[in-house]
Amino acid sequence: MKKILLCFLICFNFLFAQINTPEFYKRQMNVLRNLDINPSFISDLIFVQTQQDIKSKHAQTLIDSIQNFSKVTPMIRKILVQQEVPDEILYLAMIESGLKTHSVSNAKAVGVWQFMQPTARNLGLRIDAYVDERRDPVKSTYAATNYLKELKEEFGKWYLAFLAYNCGNGKLRQAIKQAGSDDLSVLLNPDKKYLSLETRNFIRKILTLAFLANDRDFLLDKDASLMNYALSNEFAKVDVPSSVSLKEIAKNLNMDLATFKKYNPQFKHNFTPPGKGYYMYIPLNKVAFFDKNFKAEKLAKVDTTIPMTRTYTVKSGDSLYKIAKNYNISVDEIRELNKIAKNHLSINQKLIIPIKENKNANKNNYTKIVSR
Repeated sequence: MKKILLCFLICFNFLFAQINTPEFYKRQMNVLRNLDINPSFISDLIFVQTQQDIKSKHAQTLIDSIQNFSKVTPMIRKILVQQEVPDEILYLAMIESGLKTHSVSNAKAVGVWQFMQPTARNLGLRIDAYVDERRDPVKSTYAATNYLKELKEEFGKWYLAFLAYNCGNGKLRQAIKQAGSDDLSVLLNPDKKYLSLETRNFIRKILTLAFLANDRDFLLDKDASLMNYALSNEFAKVDVPSSVSLKEIAKNLNMDLATFKKYNPQFKHNFTPPGKGYYMYIPLNKVAFFDKNFKAEKLAKVDTTIPMTRTYTVKSGDSLYKIAKNYNISVDEIRELNKIAKNHLSINQKLIIPIKENKNANKNNYTKIVSR
């Protein structure tokens, strides 16, 4: 009896919310239609029951993604429009990585779209000792949209493409066969377990974030500026010569190195790859300055030899300064290789330490200038 009463109250509250927010309800319907989901799914009992829990756990993901990655969200939206795919794909990326370009999962999936190496390479992304284009928000977004288009072509519906993105083509085909249906409510049945809990929650999380992003009252309550997040900074892609220092490039653009790297997370080291030229991204407001003042021929070539490394396990009493001194390297080198923002270290933490081939080498000589 209690269970029946609880279900009644949940459904009543949900219907009451719909009646009082017709504009928001209309936006929710648009989200479902964009993903080929039957509109009746909005009253799916399990989805209704889990929404509040998902909101409490992942609403901050939406807010952080919008506030901290204002350079990424408008770019992704622009590509989604250009590729004629649902805008809701943005929320898939938020659930995958929080839009963090350097995000790495336990399974070693990397970047905004959490690609594994084989998948990324099959989609045309470059991964080698010098660059990892899974961390390039532009190239990886084109790769992700192409991949999702392929999945949509295979399964016929966008929500099925989303499910396959998470669990893989084979597992989704097997689930549809076992269920005898590709209806979303059927596939997400918790008793039958056609799909794993991770995959069932994956689509629910995406829908919940998409609903929240269309909830003006929620955005205004959190931060009025969130309403304009699609209008933030843009950037442009320009050519860059091979084997040159990122620090010198940034200097020539009147940018600090840290800001330049935020626009170019695909570079693994403090120099551009050797061989033929590559590319970089710069703020849109720097393009005119770049065209007028950037002289590639004036940039000195640097040594692109990648130093050997070893793994060091942090012990009690260690500090970045102490470790750097012991290995005759700079604290900045340790920070850079290990993506450390603060001085705090944890006991048993693993650090990558570069090994100097020449013991008498200048300890700041990580990208040594060489002759042309």
